[in-house]
Amino acid sequence: MASNIVLFGGSGKVARHLTRMLAAEGHNVYSIIRNPDQKADVEGLGGNPVIQSIEEASVDDMANTITQAKASTVIWAAGAGGGSPERTKAVDNEGAIKSMDATAKAGVKRYIIVSAIDVRDRENKSEPEWYNHVDRQRSDKVWSAIGVYMQAKLAADRSLITQNDRRGLEYTIVRPGGLSNDAGQGKVAAGKVHLDTMISREDVASIVVECLKNDGTKNMAINFVGGETPISQAIADAVKDNADTFAGRY
Repeated sequence: MASNIVLFGGSGKVARHLTRMLAAEGHNVYSIIRNPDQKADVEGLGGNPVIQSIEEASVDDMANTITQAKASTVIWAAGAGGGSPERTKAVDNEGAIKSMDATAKAGVKRYIIVSAIDVRDRENKSEPEWYNHVDRQRSDKVWSAIGVYMQAKLAADRSLITQNDRRGLEYTIVRPGGLSNDAGQGKVAAGKVHLDTMISREDVASIVVECLKNDGTKNMAINFVGGETPISQAIADAVKDNADTFAGRY
């Protein structure tokens, strides 16, 4: 069924795939972009561009955007893209949290956020029990390289869950592994997976589309990497196994 969707971070690579896929399914995608020069790109993908700076917008500003779009779903696919630590905090942490508050304020329930695999409280919580030596090495490497980004994601995801008594969102946290620009395969591994397999951004977009269709993903955080299982089946299996990979790690 066609619906109105607000997509934060509309100029990003995952978001562009998402806009194209959702528009092809008949949804009205209101794509939030900062740079007016990107309007034609968004329109070419079938989206409706909305100019708004995540960094400068208030919760009320975002809530107004969501309300004006008559949205039934909000998707967060924004990121500072490895910019300065200040921008990373302003977008990936504070901007994401503003979008959660704005979604609740606008009276919208469904909220999907694209996060990252291995986002967790490494200092105070034990590592996932399925990790092996290779996972440990990769975790150390990623956190030492982009720790500011991972901490920003952790703060946002933690807020999403711990503040949900107040917000009342039906959220899904999509946690992809290392991202590639390869063509989507339509197949992934989900749940308690290892960290050393890349996943294409196009497949991540497909995952978000499928999570929208599967109500079992509500209030779950699910890991995804490249794999051999068709996306809809991988998600269904993760839901059946209750493979929430963030639970107890924040």
